[in-house]
Amino acid sequence: MYNPVELSWGSFGMAEQRILLPNNEPLKTLDDYLARGGFQALKKALGMSPMAVIDEIRRASLRGRGGAGFPTGIKWAGVRAKQFDSLGAPAKKQLVCNGSEGEPGTYKDRFLIKKNPYTLIEGMMIASYAMGTSNATICIKEIFKNEIAILQRAIAECKTAGYLGENVMGSGHFLPLELAFGPDSYLLGEDRAMLEVIEGKPAWPRAKGIIPVEYGLFGQPTCVNNVETLSTVPHIILRGADWFKSIGTADSPGTMIFTLTGDVNRPGMYELPLGTPLKTLIEEYGGGASIDRQVRAVFSGPTNAVIPANKLDTPLDFASMRKIPSGLGSGGFIVYDNSACIVKAGLNFSRFLATESCGQCTSCKTGTGRITRGLELLEEGRATEETVFSILEDCQHIKGQGRCYLITEEGIDIGSIFYNFPDEIVEHLEFGCMKERHLVLPKIKDFDEATRTFIFDEAYFERSFAEGKRINYPGTSLA
Repeated sequence: MYNPVELSWGSFGMAEQRILLPNNEPLKTLDDYLARGGFQALKKALGMSPMAVIDEIRRASLRGRGGAGFPTGIKWAGVRAKQFDSLGAPAKKQLVCNGSEGEPGTYKDRFLIKKNPYTLIEGMMIASYAMGTSNATICIKEIFKNEIAILQRAIAECKTAGYLGENVMGSGHFLPLELAFGPDSYLLGEDRAMLEVIEGKPAWPRAKGIIPVEYGLFGQPTCVNNVETLSTVPHIILRGADWFKSIGTADSPGTMIFTLTGDVNRPGMYELPLGTPLKTLIEEYGGGASIDRQVRAVFSGPTNAVIPANKLDTPLDFASMRKIPSGLGSGGFIVYDNSACIVKAGLNFSRFLATESCGQCTSCKTGTGRITRGLELLEEGRATEETVFSILEDCQHIKGQGRCYLITEEGIDIGSIFYNFPDEIVEHLEFGCMKERHLVLPKIKDFDEATRTFIFDEAYFERSFAEGKRINYPGTSLA
């Protein structure tokens, strides 16, 4: 594993910097990991003070790879500083790894677990030591059977070898680690909803203002990081913050694993330095669109504004993506060429968010339902100008109205389609959808590296309906 950055010349003559995926072959045993320098970072961290470890992560400017991009070192320092829980008793701090990965178009965390679960475990042990946590938990969807089996085996190996649990590496520190399982729910990936699930409750986000660092798992100060973020930690500790900051940009150091799906010749998983232009990811690595077609739009999952073709030169870093304005999200990019209906793509995402809305917030459940119904009418050729204005009004008014970000995602994503593709909206008003091509919701089940093929959950909507999940279509003039 270490040398963490391996420079390899791809078929396009470009130097590729990779930290997390330096080798294509998965590490199947702890011995494989140790042979490549595994757990040397934990050994080094245990020889440092906890605050020195946190300061190194903070100095590296590592930002969360789960979507929001919050500075990891600041979050760790916040938990470390908490000496008491919400009731005034001595704090039993918690670390939770978010392994839910329920956003359409994203597969990087499962890919990392399959390639190398040991780096995640090592990163969690370093984080636990630095923050002084009483327990660490990896929360993962119970449907991810292969990934669960890999983690269970790796955790057992590491515990037997003394890299987690009692007296880690002879240091006298107790650093436990366990698995928790959740439902196939998009909201399981929301930090506060995940904590509810670990506590044995439904995946319903807690009210706004309840911050895990203040009131987290079982009321204790809690840090929630995702798989890629924690897997990056050992590399920083071993090589140092300055090394890490030499990769990527000043705003967004390091690399990120990008899931590239849709209308490209080489879909796949690509680890690239942050700041790499989106166009480079699509054309140099993904091989671009078919020879007789052009890229028309790129979605960064259902979370951010759609990216039109004239903004493909945007660097893939947090600040640049905000400016266009869109976002990195969790690194999943779905490409659509000019044979695809962009409204239909938006309808897929809207229908997904409306299905996954938990129903705690009426404005969310009914708002996503109204927008979804309006998009259905557009696709069917039954929409009017009133339909369009109602959709746009909802997109503006629902933002920020829910406990979590889901309702805001809906407003941003769908509103951006109307802003960036007005001609397509006018065409739908006059004729309905003129493109017969079927677009599947890019909710990824698996990835076949040999054929570069993503396997999508094509039965998602039908299964959701059978399980009793409903879209709330409130009484409206859109019907």
